Amino acid sequence: MDDSGDGGTVRIGLPEPVPTIMDTRKAADDGAHNFRVISTLTTFNREGAVEPHLATDWSFENDGSELVMDLREDVVFHDGSEFNAEHVKWHMTDFLANGGGTSYIVSKVDDVVVEDEYRARVNFSSPDPYILWDLASAWGQIHSREAVEKYGDEYGQSGKVVSAGPFKEVEHDTSHAILERFEEWDWPKPWEEEVYDVDAEIRPKRLEYEAYEETATRTSAFEAGDVDGLIAGVPYSKYPNYQESDEYNTGTPPASTEQIFIMLNLNPETSTAPVLAEDLSLRKGISYAIDRQQIVDIVFNGVGEPAPNYLVPTVDAHDIPEEYNYTYDLEKARSVMSENGWTVNPDGVSTKNGREARFTLLTQNTELSRRRATLIKEQLKDIGVVMEVSTTDTSTFKEDVGSGNFAAGMSTFYDWGNADQLWWAVSEDAEDSYYFNSNAWQQFPKATEITNRAQNATTLEERTQRYKEAHKYLLEDVVPVIYLMYPKAADAWGDHVGHWKPHYKGAPMWPVESEEW
Repeated sequence: MDDSGDGGTVRIGLPEPVPTIMDTRKAADDGAHNFRVISTLTTFNREGAVEPHLATDWSFENDGSELVMDLREDVVFHDGSEFNAEHVKWHMTDFLANGGGTSYIVSKVDDVVVEDEYRARVNFSSPDPYILWDLASAWGQIHSREAVEKYGDEYGQSGKVVSAGPFKEVEHDTSHAILERFEEWDWPKPWEEEVYDVDAEIRPKRLEYEAYEETATRTSAFEAGDVDGLIAGVPYSKYPNYQESDEYNTGTPPASTEQIFIMLNLNPETSTAPVLAEDLSLRKGISYAIDRQQIVDIVFNGVGEPAPNYLVPTVDAHDIPEEYNYTYDLEKARSVMSENGWTVNPDGVSTKNGREARFTLLTQNTELSRRRATLIKEQLKDIGVVMEVSTTDTSTFKEDVGSGNFAAGMSTFYDWGNADQLWWAVSEDAEDSYYFNSNAWQQFPKATEITNRAQNATTLEERTQRYKEAHKYLLEDVVPVIYLMYPKAADAWGDHVGHWKPHYKGAPMWPVESEEW
């Protein structure tokens, strides 16, 4: 580690490659290094709620058809260009609007009026109360207009990334990224000020990220001292050892937006197990019979939380009456099935109208996926449900799920901390052939109606209430998905690094000080 006396160098191990392009329009990335460089108008606190950042205050006016944003007056980009309302207008009406993955954020934005140097009024074609969440996400990241115009198609490549974050990008490729402290930075996010209430420079002089895709290589580098910490890259099998060791400090974020779930194909004409698609009581029985806490404890060594419903706890619409949630209750699983005509035959298999409760779970061929599937298979035997497991590669998994050639598929979704996923899961207007191909709209037209109504709400309060109603309906009357757990990314640092806190996405804030500096 560099012993320069003015902040030093921190070396961080990453579990996946660094994206080659740091241009939000082409590829959004919310990796640990990215948010150190690129700022946003709004931000997430450590629990996942939206808070001010470059936009210090805002209000929706004229029945939600306009959004007025007040901006910080002391912000400059890494290239010295100024941040102001004109820049926000360009950001929304040009940069985001013309991005391959960003245009959805501003799809309802008609225009942005510059009312003052640091006040912008966003005019909507129809109200968009959730734009504040989108602007805080990786897709909403804000870049220097001068740099974007200067570099043209090369913007986002190594050495050509300019924003207003606490660090400047020096270089990057798929294996590493080097950042240097931006000395003019003086606009920390509110939660950073709260967490770092210490009399110290809260940033090292230099951050060096190294990508180690192989778990063994990554942990060996950490244990050998080649990197000072691992961000979201500690294998669950290693986490208890690091927790117990005096050489390391460990932590997990206070909240998670990662979700592991089983999507169910509700179209009996394409499902490989029509009985699962047609029988609601079977889907409910399975939902009650899965011991999610056991999955957390055995597969993830306790790092994560059971998922009782379809939204993460950071989303307001997650908070619904307890009777709608699915928690492990073997007796309830048996009763909901027996009350609807299911009986267990001499072979121990639940049967109804001559059909057995059998289906195949399609899952990708990874160690964690296989272990989860094996555990669920054993749990479902307690209610006479026979679940076979078919492992496949990612491309085949996508093809089968996309075409509807499956009964159930286990998948993971990262960083979706809002209620829109209910709309994506069941609305015909938001059909997604990979992440949520439940085909629910074909059998339950109300699913489209009720989630579209929530999606089109004009205020946050109205949107939350409508999504709560949609949430309850899907859990009670449809059951298109079975959520299993919210895993958390585990972090570990050498004990010489102090004053760090993991962020809710698993992207921790930078260390403050080190005994070796």
